[in-house]
Amino acid sequence: MNRADYADPSKFSKEQRAQLERMPINLTRMLLHCPAEMVKSFYDLAWSFRSGNLDPRIREMVILRMAALRCSQYELSHHIPAAKIAGLNDQEIAEITSPNPAGLDEKLTVMVRLTSDCANDGKVSDSTFESAAKIFSTAEIAEATLLAGFYEMLASFLATMRVGLDQHALNWSGVDRRSS
Repeated sequence: MNRADYADPSKFSKEQRAQLERMPINLTRMLLHCPAEMVKSFYDLAWSFRSGNLDPRIREMVILRMAALRCSQYELSHHIPAAKIAGLNDQEIAEITSPNPAGLDEKLTVMVRLTSDCANDGKVSDSTFESAAKIFSTAEIAEATLLAGFYEMLASFLATMRVGLDQHALNWSGVDRRSS
């Protein structure tokens, strides 16, 4: 059960309505307690990751790992389908979201460590960074770190406000059209 009611759409400004139309999910309904410009900026940043430096498989892996570490069913419910679209298979998803992932390829294993370091220590360890730097560019490491932090922030918001699961999964092709 939510700690707070969703923002009241009957009282929305034009800008707030535009944000709800942009992303009509429970997260937006709760975010709209914040100023519409802040919600717009939040989604602009979120969607910028969809066209960033990271391979979609790695991007979705980072999101799933953080969601699993933060027990965010909301994030998992939306990003497991996105992970499958990005090319992760059921076994990889099960490992990424398990307490002790094993049996993943080298790229996924290193990014699991990077994401876990961010969640557990608030930074990437020297040994993890060195391993990542052998496989990923500095731009990819920077983006993965920012992505992990973004989804940790989101998990905190979702848990604090107790945002309920949506009845329907996101249409990721629609999200990509709206984000461009």
